[in-house]
Amino acid sequence: MKKRISMYVISLCLLLTACGQETSQSTNAEQPKPLDVNLQGPKALEKNENGIYKAKVTYGDEKVGNDDVEMIEFEIEKKDAEGKGKMLKPKQVEEGVYEIQTSFAEPGTYTVQSHVSAKGTHNMPLITVTVK
Repeated sequence: MKKRISMYVISLCLLLTACGQETSQSTNAEQPKPLDVNLQGPKALEKNENGIYKAKVTYGDEKVGNDDVEMIEFEIEKKDAEGKGKMLKPKQVEEGVYEIQTSFAEPGTYTVQSHVSAKGTHNMPLITVTVK
């Protein structure tokens, strides 16, 4: 009788162990690519001088055009005035490149930050600008 119970227990353990194992399969699922936003523009300007700020947007190796962009804006904000910045809509100057032109009326330190959403991801690089 003990022998029979031992055999049932061993069989049950083997059965449960076999059911719990997953076969390892390598999937060729595509890895998500990073949304890269290369923000460029002057870091120092004179008061009322125009500056051009560009966001070069890529997803992996491909340039992100208007069809793939869900949202793109530039935010201009003076240091110590958080929450009081202004949002500007850029124009697309070439495939994957968006730009604004702006000037600063007062001396101080500002941030220029692009907000880009494309292909389900979001990126918000910024540049600090000193205005004299």
